[in-house]
Amino acid sequence: MRDQDLRILRLSVPFYGVATVLVVALGAAVYVDSAMVRLDLAAVRLLHRLGTDEITAVATGITDLGATKSVFLVAAVAAGSLALRGFWHGAATVVVSVTATQVVVHGIKAIVARGRPPEASAFVDAAGYAFPSAHAASGVALYGLLAIFVLRRLRGNVRIAAAALALLAVGSLGLTRVYLGAHYPSDVLAGWLVGAVVAAGAWQLGRFVRARLPRPSAAV
Repeated sequence: MRDQDLRILRLSVPFYGVATVLVVALGAAVYVDSAMVRLDLAAVRLLHRLGTDEITAVATGITDLGATKSVFLVAAVAAGSLALRGFWHGAATVVVSVTATQVVVHGIKAIVARGRPPEASAFVDAAGYAFPSAHAASGVALYGLLAIFVLRRLRGNVRIAAAALALLAVGSLGLTRVYLGAHYPSDVLAGWLVGAVVAAGAWQLGRFVRARLPRPSAAV
């Protein structure tokens, strides 16, 4: 393993630890019906009162990008495009990030078994358990990861602007779930953390694969 890879690994270990602890703490807080649960409900109800037909239409369009079918379709196209161009490590990173995120999220959902916000405060009818948000996790694990691929090719102010746009897009995908009443804020926060941890792990796996494959003319 190269010195650069070792440095990245040492820096990532604290991130993995902190993020995991935060997800566990959030899961425990919602499981025992803590004060955070009441704050979650208050936030959902407030957003519902502020809702309009126009905002709901926009939020629904954004949130559809995080639906399972959309995520797998975009992931398949992205992975296939990367593989055809010879970037096998990038394709492997995308596939692992997306599939592992789905597995981890649904595993946590089964353990915590948190119900959805009440129907009276929701604009959509969401099925299944709420914690953590699969939409938020997928937003980071797929779209956030693809944004990193693109950002590596940019420089200067263009890179900063693109990074800000990517953060806004990924953040909006999670926040629409709270506005629509499909999730509580803590569900979305946990989803972001899960997606970030899995995406970071998939990225490191991609680097490992790249070191053992012939490199194309440009790097992802």
